[in-house]
Amino acid sequence: MNTLMLSHFHKDFPFNHDSSWVTPCYAGGTGPYEWHPPGEGNYKNINFGKPSIMDLQHYYRSVPEENFLRAIGAEATTYWLLKHANDFEQEYIGTTSYRRYLLLNNPTSNETKVFLNPSVESSKLLTDDAAAKTAEEILSKHDMIITKQFHMDTTVEQQYLMFELPEYWELFKEGIVRINPSYKKNIDWFTTSKTCHFEAVSISRKDIFKRMMGEYFEIMEYIWKNCSEVFPDKNVKSYACSEPLPWRYPGFLNERFVPFFVHANNLNTFEVPLALLQ
Repeated sequence: MNTLMLSHFHKDFPFNHDSSWVTPCYAGGTGPYEWHPPGEGNYKNINFGKPSIMDLQHYYRSVPEENFLRAIGAEATTYWLLKHANDFEQEYIGTTSYRRYLLLNNPTSNETKVFLNPSVESSKLLTDDAAAKTAEEILSKHDMIITKQFHMDTTVEQQYLMFELPEYWELFKEGIVRINPSYKKNIDWFTTSKTCHFEAVSISRKDIFKRMMGEYFEIMEYIWKNCSEVFPDKNVKSYACSEPLPWRYPGFLNERFVPFFVHANNLNTFEVPLALLQ
């Protein structure tokens, strides 16, 4: 197969461990996110060796390792693939999390999101060789396969600020322009667009993935260097937002950066439904 997708797991969950192109990963730690895999199977510990997401732990030195790994979540696997992409011969790569898939066995469905039973059988349906071949056929003519856009009554920015803390959002937009000044002409997408690829699972050419995720982590480092605190914890004090776990902002921001990157770089995308095991 010429396609590789890494799926991040933080707990045991049904998965097709015989898939030839989707690999389950976890971020091993020394605390409650321990060194052992979340279940039986061929899980890959993306914190074994260097580089790994632990290279960025120093930004979270004020909190325990467990909190750092929880805050980073699936972006730990994204970071690992970014740093090790050239170790793989596959031309098309991407990442996702344990229950989210691209619906490649029915790519032209009109649905935006489909729900499947959380079972090994469902995972096999979504990760078999036929799905990879479909992806490769599509990517021979497109830059990226991505989940379909959601249509909203609000702009992308308004939707984010309905739930999340504004500090990280403002630093996010500042960081985008800092790391790539050419994006300044596109930054109003956040305040004008009412569509967004939420839960943006994607596969793209390797060069696109590396540039997209390289920019994302540069932006996150800008945020961590300039924010008032890296781990806003409602168990410690109150915050003016409805999000119960505001420290999850790295993942929420990535959900918005990927579609912005698509827009700003005018990528030729092929949209498919998101398949959610639930």
